[in-house]
Amino acid sequence: MREIPFGIRTAAGDLVRGDLRYGDGHELLPAVIVCHGFTAHKNWGPFPYIGRTLAELGFASLTINFSHNGIGSNFRKFTEIEKFSRNTVGRELADVQGILAAISAREIGSSTVDPGRIAILGHSRGAGIAILSARADRRIKAVAAWATIATFHRYTAHQREMWEAQGFLPVTIKGAQTKLRFGLDVLRDLEANRAAYDLKAAVSSLEVPLLLVHGMADVSVRPSEPEELLRVSDRSKTEYVLLEGAGHMFGATHPYHGNSPVLNNVVELTARWLHTVL
Repeated sequence: MREIPFGIRTAAGDLVRGDLRYGDGHELLPAVIVCHGFTAHKNWGPFPYIGRTLAELGFASLTINFSHNGIGSNFRKFTEIEKFSRNTVGRELADVQGILAAISAREIGSSTVDPGRIAILGHSRGAGIAILSARADRRIKAVAAWATIATFHRYTAHQREMWEAQGFLPVTIKGAQTKLRFGLDVLRDLEANRAAYDLKAAVSSLEVPLLLVHGMADVSVRPSEPEELLRVSDRSKTEYVLLEGAGHMFGATHPYHGNSPVLNNVVELTARWLHTVL
């Protein structure tokens, strides 16, 4: 198993850090870009395990940190609070574009990654980013959406009023105290791009295979959300897996204390599906 950290600059000059993992061998491998969810990062919980397991199952995995997710050179703590406050959906989409450009330019995995077989996998908010990215860029040949949201507009009218009045919206993480907040950039980006960020519209026009995996016991993102996307999808290209008893992280935790049988199943079924469609 090879694990190679990398950093690339997007067209806007933002730094996207990641880890490329792949098994020993000489052939070019299909690639999977792995996008973390809200307030997570590439070293959070099971993401290193997901990257390693995908590599063991025959892929070159690229687990990434979005450039404005609040994580800097210290991969364990939120240290870039001001950047986090400007972490728009548009910036995350641009980060994925930067990764795709780096693969195409052979700046990442030049002797390992097959640029003609790229998939994207996202969890929660990251799944929404994965769907929009797959709709926008033909270099992405398949998208796997785990515990996906169906909309980026997840704020009440009261929260929006407070956001406008204060100029920021506090961001809370269960079980942790942080100073994270969203600035007005985030709200303005959402409001100005309602049509562009419409996930149901993106799924309805998606031209590549789509895998939706969700837990019936997910209380963070209810199963009704992927079902909204399923209803507008091309069913000939879409697979939907609903797992009884599974929660938002498929049994995994942060810190990560070992394999979850449910998560193992999710990674393995996703790998099988990807090998079929890539």
